[in-house]
Amino acid sequence: MTLTLTGRYYRMYPSFDNPLGHAEEALELDPARTGFLIVDAYGRGFDDEEEHPDLTGIYAPDPVVKEIVREHIVPAREAARQAGLPVVYLTNHLSPGLTERTEWRNLSMRTCDVDVLEAWREPNDILAFSKVIAPGDGEPLIRKQMYSGFYETTLDSTLRARDIRDLVVVGFDSRICLGNTVTEAMYRGYRVVVLRDCVRTFEYPETREGELANLLAIRYIESNVGYTATSAQFTAACARLAGGRAGA
Repeated sequence: MTLTLTGRYYRMYPSFDNPLGHAEEALELDPARTGFLIVDAYGRGFDDEEEHPDLTGIYAPDPVVKEIVREHIVPAREAARQAGLPVVYLTNHLSPGLTERTEWRNLSMRTCDVDVLEAWREPNDILAFSKVIAPGDGEPLIRKQMYSGFYETTLDSTLRARDIRDLVVVGFDSRICLGNTVTEAMYRGYRVVVLRDCVRTFEYPETREGELANLLAIRYIESNVGYTATSAQFTAACARLAGGRAGA
């Protein structure tokens, strides 16, 4: 049996001035070869009882992100588990290869006012998982240092060891870590479906109205990487699969 999911993509032809735009395709995913990848859904504050006033600056709690995690990512993850899809997590960590001379560390200090050599020393509330979204028993947790989950990690070998060909992806940030990860997934031959209501990005003052940065990140994925769908479409597809198995 297959997991049938409607994937949306964007057609840039016949010309950039006059593109055909969005189209949809019925994707037939083999559940035995489809993984559910959660990118950077870490941080305290997603559980109702949690209060962490020490999370400030770029790590300050975002009620919209909390809603995405609880109302969209968690139900999609549960649907994936019930459909038998392997669930794999990506998270940041403080790599032993990071030093004061690492340019990414200095970039973070310049643009985010965060020295990861100090802020990311564990244990900390920044990189810890809230209970509602924490990895379950046996679910791989791949630690990365840079934006892409494939850079100097075991993500590719973890996926190939499970014979995964297709990836349903959720998490953060749609322009940065998730965006770089799904782009490199396509480079490696994986077919990618991003659940577009399960992602978000930092909006600049100029892009906040209409959430244009996130819109463009999703458009980039649909034009240059793979497909998107919604969490409701994915959970419904998983439910159909489970129902078909029960009736078989």
